[in-house]
Amino acid sequence: MTWYIEGDISTCFDSLSHDILLDTLAEHIHDGRFLRLIRELLKAGYLEDWKWNRTYSGAPQGSIIGPILSNIYLSKLDAYVEETLIPAYTKGDRREANPAYSRLNNTIRRKRKQGKVEEVKRLEKQRRALPSVDPYDPNYRRLRYCRYADDWLLGFIGTRAEAEEIKSQIGTFLTEHLKLELSKTKTLITHARTEKAHFLGYEISTFQRDDARERTYYKRRVLNGKVELSLPTQVIQEQSQRYMKGNKPGLDPEKCRR
Repeated sequence: MTWYIEGDISTCFDSLSHDILLDTLAEHIHDGRFLRLIRELLKAGYLEDWKWNRTYSGAPQGSIIGPILSNIYLSKLDAYVEETLIPAYTKGDRREANPAYSRLNNTIRRKRKQGKVEEVKRLEKQRRALPSVDPYDPNYRRLRYCRYADDWLLGFIGTRAEAEEIKSQIGTFLTEHLKLELSKTKTLITHARTEKAHFLGYEISTFQRDDARERTYYKRRVLNGKVELSLPTQVIQEQSQRYMKGNKPGLDPEKCRR
């Protein structure tokens, strides 16, 4: 992936339109009694300081049915991304070969035949800093999508301008079809190789280590370009404090047993 689009919907569960939710349920459920029961549940209101308040939108918070209704509502977003955006931003079977890598590869092969060992080592070191395929191939695009509740993440191979375009299209769809809005402060576009996206408490990036050994069992640098999942440094430090004493490891046997 080249870019990660971190998505967050502003006050999602409080902003769900009852009409849209009931229409979505009615597309697959044709039991009027069941739909009426859901409608009465949504319109039941809530108590605050023993005062009844009317509910105009949103799914019941704290109810076991709240997450189910929210997921049914947001399935419209899933369908839009999977059926419209992903086909539109997916093309090419594979990336083209990197011309610079290919030229250097041919030079190394020729020098090896000539027995120039030291020169081959120097050229191989240069080759390790180059990708074998063209990372900016204009004829290769990929879009991947994952959602959990109201948080979602898109992985995109393409240009920054196209990533901005995708973000804008999702924002327009949410506003026009679901009456929801993207959070301007939490919906971010992150460069996958130099920055880390945040999703469900984890840091997500794309692995890129040009100083790693070039050849492995698979005869290539298999880790470069793979998704890297890690814990935020702050979380690790906070968890470690339970076993620290004076900024040094000070294990309490009682804590270890727990």
